[in-house]
Amino acid sequence: MSQNNHLSSLDIDKIIQRFDKPDVVQALILTGSYARNQAGPNSDIDLVRFVISGAKLSDDGTYFHEKKTLITILTVEPDEYEKWFIDPYQATKWIAGIRVARAIIDRKDFFTNGLQIRARNFIWDTTIQNHANIEASRRMVGWCEETNKGLEGLRRNNDIGRLLNACHGLSWGLSEVIQIQRGVLVSSDNNVFSEIELALGNNTQMIKLHRIVFGVIGNYTLQQRVIAGLQLFVLLTEQMSNIWQANDIEIIKHTANQIRNFVPNLFLENFLNE
Repeated sequence: MSQNNHLSSLDIDKIIQRFDKPDVVQALILTGSYARNQAGPNSDIDLVRFVISGAKLSDDGTYFHEKKTLITILTVEPDEYEKWFIDPYQATKWIAGIRVARAIIDRKDFFTNGLQIRARNFIWDTTIQNHANIEASRRMVGWCEETNKGLEGLRRNNDIGRLLNACHGLSWGLSEVIQIQRGVLVSSDNNVFSEIELALGNNTQMIKLHRIVFGVIGNYTLQQRVIAGLQLFVLLTEQMSNIWQANDIEIIKHTANQIRNFVPNLFLENFLNE
């Protein structure tokens, strides 16, 4: 394996020999940094393999290339990849990457003249936005448990386990809510953070809280990062109030009120100043 952003023809031949099953494989594609010609010496080779229904291949996972580069492979059947075009979360995860992916195997132009064209023509329309609102609402409810763990962790004066759980939910979890509701078509998992911030536009308060809870700015303690995440939860509750579903709104609003009651000065301008 050469230490640059290209795979040699020999490398590709060996990948094909390892993962091709001609009777069931319709396409094998490169995604991620190798597809974008941005790979470095420590980059993984990310593969997606498209197969006919019922292929039942069982060799997905992570492997070593002979020169110790990691290879990851994921196999998808038609019922799975069709969800990329109708399920809002799946769309945010896959569409952008499929648009720039590179085919290693492409039988009957299955990928380049089929799925890739569909991905490039994909539009985030009213129908998928409505589904996104429902999904974001349900996921916001799902992260209420971690929010409560944060409150309890603070009440117990630095309960590390609860605060860590809360920090995960209030960083990655709330980012996922934003990603889905705003239709952020993520170009790669390495770009999730920055692309979600772009979706926040000029909302400097939310961007600052987002950065604090992830720990990418300042020297904030774990408790302060959780408090920033609690602030972010309250702001999302207020700013997305029009999309919360009838079955979810009571839980979301109750959780936001718990936060306000527990930390009454939460939104003072200097509350999180170092």
